[in-house]
Amino acid sequence: MPDWMPSWGTTALISIVTSVLTLIVAGRYVSPLLEVRNRRFQTKMQTREKFSASMMDLLSAASHLLLAPVVPEASDTVRAALREERARWRTQVDEATTYLIDHAIQLLIAYKGDHIPTLAVRYSADMRGVWISDRNEERKLTLLKDATRHCHTLFFDSPLYIVRRARAAQELERLLDELEGPEGQ
Repeated sequence: MPDWMPSWGTTALISIVTSVLTLIVAGRYVSPLLEVRNRRFQTKMQTREKFSASMMDLLSAASHLLLAPVVPEASDTVRAALREERARWRTQVDEATTYLIDHAIQLLIAYKGDHIPTLAVRYSADMRGVWISDRNEERKLTLLKDATRHCHTLFFDSPLYIVRRARAAQELERLLDELEGPEGQ
């Protein structure tokens, strides 16, 4: 360094140059990588959130349909209102199962591992299959409700409930195997 510059000036100059170079490198190379990583993470979390919301919509609508039959003793007005509500709930089940099957492949990216993402995709496909099947409505709704309950427990319960999640995984697999087997068709 020049003789006219004090020793602290050299330290300050080195610090300034290092800071500027760090900012340039971080802004040019590191920041874009972090932005891409952040977008991927957000997409993964949004996929999980939509998966959970679709399951909750499905569970809610199926429960309503099971618990609110059209009672013949009711007045014409009540029966008409119940029929309209049931039609609305059926539409919700149809929309939820359609969303699940249409976006099932995204679940392969949203979850890690080999088994869990595959189970999510199987669940999505089988729920749509149950809804469009020839089964009677009560059987469809019971299957949808049971499988969705187990699936939601597996995917969205707290990790602290590991035993409950393991049981839900076993029960969900059993239900899906039953649905996919020849007697489930």
